[in-house]
Amino acid sequence: MSLYADIRRRFDSLRGPNLAGSLARDRPEASSPRQPCGRREPHGTAGPDRSAYLAIAEALQDGADVVPASDEVGRRLAADGVSLLEALDGLSALYRSIAGGEPAFAAVRALSSSWAEASLIYLHSLSCEDPLTGLSSLAHLRSRLGEIYREADLRGTSVPATHALVVVEPLNPPGTTPFDRELRLVDVAECLRIVFAGGDVLGRLGTHRAAALVDREPNLPDQVATVRALITQWRLDTDEPQLARIWIEGLPATDAMAVRLLDELTRG
Repeated sequence: MSLYADIRRRFDSLRGPNLAGSLARDRPEASSPRQPCGRREPHGTAGPDRSAYLAIAEALQDGADVVPASDEVGRRLAADGVSLLEALDGLSALYRSIAGGEPAFAAVRALSSSWAEASLIYLHSLSCEDPLTGLSSLAHLRSRLGEIYREADLRGTSVPATHALVVVEPLNPPGTTPFDRELRLVDVAECLRIVFAGGDVLGRLGTHRAAALVDREPNLPDQVATVRALITQWRLDTDEPQLARIWIEGLPATDAMAVRLLDELTRG
């Protein structure tokens, strides 16, 4: 079975809620009475706008690398409310009409990855706080970091000298269920709140890490040691210590580099 056919079969079997459709409905232009020419309805009644694939079509006709074009198209289709299944169908139709075959692996991967990333950014922006752990969303953490860098520019101070991230990654034993991993993050969040109770931003980095955006005080290493001790002894219902990697992550010189750092910590 080809790569595209396998992906198509998997999505046919899932048929979950249209996340991208929700994204499109929440965008201001998607809720206006008049839809721009070529704009699809949120639930895919008109199908994806074929002009969205123009960059890939040009790359195919010119014999150029399809990856940058596919990445661009994936983001655009997600922002326009096109589901991933529809996006892949459109890609397949394009390849059949131009190249006479199914999409190349590189194109499918680039389009799917960028579509998923755009959709995750949307999810992170829905709320500034995770309802289960109470940790701030990645979007809120980024926003607060941006404010700190702007304040530093105005005051002539250095963010790497005044602030840092305390990153906590629970070490889950093999066989830990997703639900148990969430409960461990809840424990981590509580321990961070006890130690960093002075208005520090406590955020979530993906599915497996939490971070505290804190001032670089002289006692910061002692605070980190306290967090480690609390996490280890937090669970009273078991004799097994709850282990975690905890470290102080220095912040880079610029806001743009800090955003990239957060992305790396989220993916790593």
